[in-house]
Amino acid sequence: MRESRTRARAVIAAGALALATACTPMDDMLASVPFFAFLREAPSLDPWEAPRTMPPGAVPFSSPVGEALPPLQPTVQALEAYAAGPFGVNPLPAGDSAVLATGRAMYERYCFVCHGTAGTGDGPVVGPEKFPPLVTNLTLPLSVGRSDGYLYAVVRAGRGLMPPYGQRMTERERWSVVHYVRELQRQGGAAPAAAPDTGAVAGPDAAAAAAADTAQGTED
Repeated sequence: MRESRTRARAVIAAGALALATACTPMDDMLASVPFFAFLREAPSLDPWEAPRTMPPGAVPFSSPVGEALPPLQPTVQALEAYAAGPFGVNPLPAGDSAVLATGRAMYERYCFVCHGTAGTGDGPVVGPEKFPPLVTNLTLPLSVGRSDGYLYAVVRAGRGLMPPYGQRMTERERWSVVHYVRELQRQGGAAPAAAPDTGAVAGPDAAAAAAADTAQGTED
């Protein structure tokens, strides 16, 4: 009896040893079969991934930041061409309280530091021993005479020392800023031009305004 038990234990030990030494090769062999490899490559999600990914071939029909817009260079020619094209029309109603509230929030967040509370280019970062005093006064005739599309294009692509804000605001927020700038111009006694932007400023102050804008080095 003792001898049979000893043999049984020896067989079990030998089997256990064989399984232990063959575990890795066997595991690798099973892992080559997709069904058995499920736990090796579990469909876990990284912290930055969405819980559900889009299926292959899916095409988005809307975006929280608005329509995908064509590239835009921060040059006067490119900005004027953009303003004159189909994307240069302000889709938001002028004078709408919700639009102006959004525009004011965006203006105070991104524009106020340079352009100031009233849009006159006297923000808290501008002045002696601060940011170079090259910020556009948005209430000058040259800025007032610009079309909504041109102002929008400048907000989106930037101009001169002004950085682009196309990645910081949604399309609706950028257009709302344009309406709020118009409101600042009205409060400053200026009447924004309703005609499309031609790049010219009417009146005897045109040359002075253009010279001031050029000297400031930043388009509105």
